[in-house]
Amino acid sequence: MSASSIRQPAAESQRDSGRVTPSARSGQRPSGRGASLPGRQALPGPGARCYRSGDMWFHLLAADYDGTLASDGRIAPDTLAALRRVRESGRRVLLVTGRQLDDLLRVCPEIEIFDLVVAENGAVLFDPHARHVEDLGDPPSTAFLAGLAQLGVPFSTGRIIVSTVVPYERQVLATIRSLGLELQIVFNKESVMVLPSGVSKESGLRAALRRLGLSRHNTVGVGDAENDDAFLARTGFAVAVANAVPALAACADLVTTVPDGAGVRELIDGSLLADLVAFRPRLLERTIPLGAAEDGHEVRYPIRGPNLLITGDSGTGKCTLTGVLVEHLLHQDYVVWLLDPEGDYRTLADHEGIVVLSSAPGSEATRAGEVERLLRHRSTSVVIDLSGLDREEKIRATARFLHGVQRLRTQTGAPHWVLVDQAHHVFPPGRGQAGEGFDFEWSGVCLVTGEPESVAPEVLDVAGHVLSTSIEVVTERLRLLGRADVPGGVPLGTGEALSITLGDGAARRVERFRVAPRTTTHTPVASAG
Repeated sequence: MSASSIRQPAAESQRDSGRVTPSARSGQRPSGRGASLPGRQALPGPGARCYRSGDMWFHLLAADYDGTLASDGRIAPDTLAALRRVRESGRRVLLVTGRQLDDLLRVCPEIEIFDLVVAENGAVLFDPHARHVEDLGDPPSTAFLAGLAQLGVPFSTGRIIVSTVVPYERQVLATIRSLGLELQIVFNKESVMVLPSGVSKESGLRAALRRLGLSRHNTVGVGDAENDDAFLARTGFAVAVANAVPALAACADLVTTVPDGAGVRELIDGSLLADLVAFRPRLLERTIPLGAAEDGHEVRYPIRGPNLLITGDSGTGKCTLTGVLVEHLLHQDYVVWLLDPEGDYRTLADHEGIVVLSSAPGSEATRAGEVERLLRHRSTSVVIDLSGLDREEKIRATARFLHGVQRLRTQTGAPHWVLVDQAHHVFPPGRGQAGEGFDFEWSGVCLVTGEPESVAPEVLDVAGHVLSTSIEVVTERLRLLGRADVPGGVPLGTGEALSITLGDGAARRVERFRVAPRTTTHTPVASAG
């Protein structure tokens, strides 16, 4: 099979190769104001493959209230109209505020514009449509409130939160210490909030995401103050309005040019409704490590980079390499769906946040429902073990599972990566039932096979980058490069692999690296083919 079978979209195939830039190698959110992006590097790799107009990655806008959505305690009509446009686009809107719930309901009669509300700095979760309130912490003790009053501290209480102002934090801290309480002090400009230990806007965001069935990586957060930092750091894209405190602005992916609600409107109409397409370079800087090159630098891969083909002869380590990819995605809270025809990835169940399900003959419908519930309601990664099925049953099961996963991706943005091991088993030439259920415009797809020439060409065609643990596969069977083009000579040593960036149907950049160790053990299952 020739290299031309792996397609490069014409629209962006002439841009930079998929090499990881030095800034991308850190794996951290870049510091500094994200507004200065026009001069940054273009998308590395096939942009049309990474981003499609019909794909929506960001499904949730999570916004602070005072100083962000609201000025002088109220949301302007133009800002409310912008929030309605967000909801009309199919996205959800979450309010994350330090205000006490009763006070919030008094100043914000339009509360039902939000799908959920995190109030009292993460201590209360409120459903404005069902009018249901859930406390996410314990209320303050009578002894604590009495101690504050005795010291002359002016304060008010919500359901959980105790609020005062600077400079009374010293008296608050003295009271906490004298009573031996597990409470924390949180600052919001001149406001001082007292909350149970571990409660924050970030913990409230996590509770809201669980309720909504969404991932933090599909969330855009926007705020202005110190207490917004923790929750913005846990979103997929952090925005500070122009009036934000300098420390928050310095860590944001984007700083708006205007303050308060006008800044939120700028975000919505200028970027969010286009799914932040203008910030592709910024998003491509988020990477995961795969291993290390001979000179010691990390070889990393963009989480939202081109689709992958992982290939190599049996016993050369392609399952280990696939396991490294999956483990690092899980470590960063990405949602993974892995189809495992031979049961090679059962040990991934040792990781928190992933479930391994076995599929017996005739159980595809039941298992498909379980998978959808896990992915939709818990953002849990799933491995589907099909080793108990024959080949035709595997193909039928794959078609059913892919249909459900495609629907979920449209609705929630997750799973972020879909991996199909032994792809030659479930996507044979001639398309077939599984191939017909495959969305050829998907991003976040990884095909794993030792026999790429036995995969339907139109399926193999989705790959824009190749990781190979075998020189023969890429030089003789795929013919992506010649043996003379392999860095460091041949053959590959145990635990080594090639990272091949494609362009115009051929290798544009080849890097040799040693694969990072897995944190769980790969247990191969004997299989014919």
